[in-house]
Amino acid sequence: MGYFEGKKIIVTGASSGIGEATAKELIKNGAKVILVSRNQEKMSKSFNDFDSSKFAIYPFDLSNLSEIDSLINSIINNEGKIDILFNNAGIGSESYFEDTELDVFHEVMNLDYFSVVYITKSILRHMINNGSGQIVTNTSVAGLITSKGRTVYSSAKFALHGFFDSLRIEVEEKNIGITLIAPGKVITNFGFNKLDKDGNPFAHKNKRKPFGLSSKNAAKIILKAIKERKREVIISKWSDVAWLGVYIRKFFPKFYFYLAKRIDA
Repeated sequence: MGYFEGKKIIVTGASSGIGEATAKELIKNGAKVILVSRNQEKMSKSFNDFDSSKFAIYPFDLSNLSEIDSLINSIINNEGKIDILFNNAGIGSESYFEDTELDVFHEVMNLDYFSVVYITKSILRHMINNGSGQIVTNTSVAGLITSKGRTVYSSAKFALHGFFDSLRIEVEEKNIGITLIAPGKVITNFGFNKLDKDGNPFAHKNKRKPFGLSSKNAAKIILKAIKERKREVIISKWSDVAWLGVYIRKFFPKFYFYLAKRIDA
């Protein structure tokens, strides 16, 4: 029996990108996946070719923080024991701080940080009572290093690393694993959907062509990290400056900041 066979796994942000690809790989590996996203129609269409007993769709907007407890209670009541939570939902942003409306900080932090804290809080007691569990979170390499125009986005992602590094220490003895996934460049609609200085999606203003790992290849690396219960994994091509930047920042910080001023990432 494979590692994921029979496991029940919540995946947020499951209607596209890394979330969708990871959910599909989990189903192929025998898991039942609970799909959470605002876009019910997109999830239904995307997973139409899979056995309907292998997934369940829960349309939900995670920015509604006060309703997250109800969502998790509903999932547990309907689906039973949850083995793994994959926090993947989030939104990006790009703008210089001096130009950015402060409401953009609230919007990004609400979804990228606080919704993750809330859903983790909601499911943690369930996992502790069951004697095991694993919480996996897509934090982005922007939670380890940063660049120009990332004051909003990196604030949320750095916060996730601090939160989960502390939580890992607290729950390790309770057999709860914490795995952080830090993708570099992955081919998704991230650039299209990220917010500008006024909180509007970049859409066609985004001039950067998506490049990097495919979502499918990223998903396979994520499954391996989950199976091996890794603490933290950077996901990127070897040609992606992201993974190299992490190590330069750690061992040669002066050189890193010299480069960061000159790179438009």
